This record gives sequence, C-alpha cells and structure tokens, in this order.
Amino acid sequence: MPDPVPARRFPTRARRIAATLLVALLALVAAPATPARAATGGYFHGTYTNLAGTRDYHGYLPSTYRTGTPIPLLVALHGCTENDVGFDLLTGLSALAERRGFLVVFPDQSTFANPAQCWNWPLSINQHRGLGEPSIIAGITNLMRSRYTVDPARVYVTGVSAGGVMSMIMAVTYPDLYAAAATVAGCEYECDVLRLRTPDQAGLDAWREMGSRARPVPVLVFQGGADLVVPPVTADRIVGQWAQTDDLAIDGRDDDDVTATPTLVERGQVPGGRSFTHSIHRGPDGTVLIEKYLIDGAGHVYPGGCWCSLYGDPSGPDASGLSWDFFVAHPRA
Repeated sequence: MPDPVPARRFPTRARRIAATLLVALLALVAAPATPARAATGGYFHGTYTNLAGTRDYHGYLPSTYRTGTPIPLLVALHGCTENDVGFDLLTGLSALAERRGFLVVFPDQSTFANPAQCWNWPLSINQHRGLGEPSIIAGITNLMRSRYTVDPARVYVTGVSAGGVMSMIMAVTYPDLYAAAATVAGCEYECDVLRLRTPDQAGLDAWREMGSRARPVPVLVFQGGADLVVPPVTADRIVGQWAQTDDLAIDGRDDDDVTATPTLVERGQVPGGRSFTHSIHRGPDGTVLIEKYLIDGAGHVYPGGCWCSLYGDPSGPDASGLSWDFFVAHPRA
C-alpha cells in the first residue's frame, strides 16, 4: 500500500539530525504565534532493539513537560516511501505537541526490513501481540513511558496508509497500551484488500486477538473520497470491523451494542476548502466509539497536511488537530 509522500532517507546519523532540525524550523514557520518558551521544547532521537529487530525513532517533548507531572503520549506511524521525519513534516505533529502539551514519537521503518519503508502489515507475524513489528512499536512506546512521566491512560497511536493499517493492528494487539487510535487511508484488521471476508469476520478475529485484554477501543477514521490507492469503501470496512470488535468487547456478545450504522451523520465544510461527511457511532451508554471523516474529492493524501509536502492537502479538514481532540476525549478507563 503506497504512501503519498516521497522518500526522504537519511543514511547517516548526521543527516538524520539535520533533518530533525529542518522539522523544527518548519514547525516554527508554520505554527501560529506562541509564547517565547515554546521554542525551548526539545527534539530527540534514538534506536530501539528487541528480538524482532532494530528501528530508529525521533520525537518531540514539549517545553511544558515537567518530570513527575504525567503527560499524554502519541505514537505516529508513517506510510510507504516515507520516514519518521517526513511524516513529522507532513502532519505538523511536533508543533501541535508543543501547543497542546503532549509527547510525540515517530518510529522509523528500516529499508532493510522493507525497501519501500512500508510497515509489513500483510505478514501474519506482524498482526499479533509480542511478535514482529508490533512488538517493536510497542517497545518504543514503553521506552517513552520509562524515560518520561507518561500518563498510562493517555497513550495513543495514529498512522497514514501503511502506517494507518499498522495503527489499527496496534490498537487490536495492545488494547491495554493504547487508549484510542486513528487512521488515515488505512485498512481494517487483517486488511482484506480483495474484500473476500466481511468486516464482521475481521471484527471477530480482532476481538479474539485481544483475548483477556479486550476492551472497546475508540477509533477515528479519515478517508479521501477520490483516493485511487485505497478504495474509499475501505473506510466503511474499518468502521464495520471496529463496530463488531467493540460490540463483542463490551459484554462478549454479538448483540449490536455498537453497529456499523452511524448514530449521527453531518456535513461539514473547511472554509475555502473541502467538504466532508462526518459520521459518529456511539456505544450503548452514549459514548462515542467510532468517528469517520469521508472527504469529498480528496485523494491519497493527509487531510490538512503541510504545504511543504507534495502530498499534504491543506484544503482538507485538519486531521492532526481533529485526531488530538478525539484522543483528549478518550482516555483509557
């Protein structure tokens, strides 16, 4: 599943540092006016290794962080032909982390693991807890938790395209770690690109994968209505999978506590930009569990993405800001 953003590979540590500094510069240019202390927030980078492999990462710690005061954490996963730095540029998440006061980390897929830098979501080993790339991403997440004072109830995951598929896998395999998840141009758990299996079947498999850790996971879905890479109907498959998974996670019964039929559908319009359809699915207690944005005329792009990326779509709704609003409203109980 290709990602829209051209590859930006930095084979040496010096180039990676230079690229991170570029992210910082563009974040300062693109961000609205903030107090002077915003410039003291810090970028960091490192390498994580476990039995499944080694991956680089970089992240941003906001200037408001104080050791001992719990802070939310967002794990952000890039798409194919992209890397961690490019995804930061595209989404503006480091600048948003400074403004909104959360820690963000960007795991980087290795070209040795995949020459196109795709997360290898089609492989079965990468669809289960404690194995493959999910174990690496969870490991980086837990490294951040050990290094900083992270609120365990406010750890989230998001991604675009191949990273969006992986964000859904992470929400299924580690529901005890991630409070909520978002995906842009992603796919349902086990991603049946031929659509031979129903979303309900994927939802049942996801619930079984959760095992004793099963819980209703709130999920936010973005999809372009003119996407030629990921068919727009895929967004409905994601919703259908999570409706079934969350329904089963509530009480272990397939009794339509959550359904693929939205509770509310509303139209929206970005001033001077794209129109979209916003669908909301609630649980039996009225809690919002699933939201979907289907964006009119948008292709395989990141909605609201930076003008500095060829595939950013500034005319779309602000996926980064909307995702963080969704996350704030969904801490893990």
